[in-house]
Amino acid sequence: MTDLHEEFGWLSEFGPFHDVSCVSFIRSLSPVEALTRLGAEVEGIEEVTFEGLQERTMKCIDSDDMHTSYVGTLEMDGWTVLVQLWWASIAVDRHLLIRLSQATEVVSINRNIHASDFFVYAADGALVTWFDLLGPYARAGSDPDRFVDMMREVGLNPDLDPDLDLDVDLEDPDLGTEFPRSFALARKITGFPFSQDMLDMRLLGAVINSK
Repeated sequence: MTDLHEEFGWLSEFGPFHDVSCVSFIRSLSPVEALTRLGAEVEGIEEVTFEGLQERTMKCIDSDDMHTSYVGTLEMDGWTVLVQLWWASIAVDRHLLIRLSQATEVVSINRNIHASDFFVYAADGALVTWFDLLGPYARAGSDPDRFVDMMREVGLNPDLDPDLDLDVDLEDPDLGTEFPRSFALARKITGFPFSQDMLDMRLLGAVINSK
């Protein structure tokens, strides 16, 4: 049987997402609505290719904290996908998540191999559950166990604490697959997969204001 995370293996191999990135899914908001919730000016929203997104991202990096203020979006099956490359902010910025999730829901996955990778689910202005992908047993939020059954299905063990389990096999081939497994979990929640083909679509991009 094919492992549920295998269709997302490309994310670990595809350069723009491998080191530092953030992909978020917002239900029932258009790309323009999502961007303006993040503080983008309507007149500053533009069509971009994925290559254009990468170029604008690099131009919008803050030299002080190395975060980018540029976000690309696309719409699919009733959800808007937000893509941040380089040092991303949505998944680790409580204010942005609360703002985005008012009267809707947000799934956000933050990749940062230099620090921590996070999975976050917010709804109706509240952080419902979030966890470090390397420690899914240590969840927080208003309902941290909401997706534990789905987590087991995609191979993110919600119970295993490697500090307590002396039988953890450091040569286990599943180690290091947490990032694609988090997208398998996002698919369980949203109902559609984030595929590489989507990056061939025209995106709407803009500079956001996280203040």
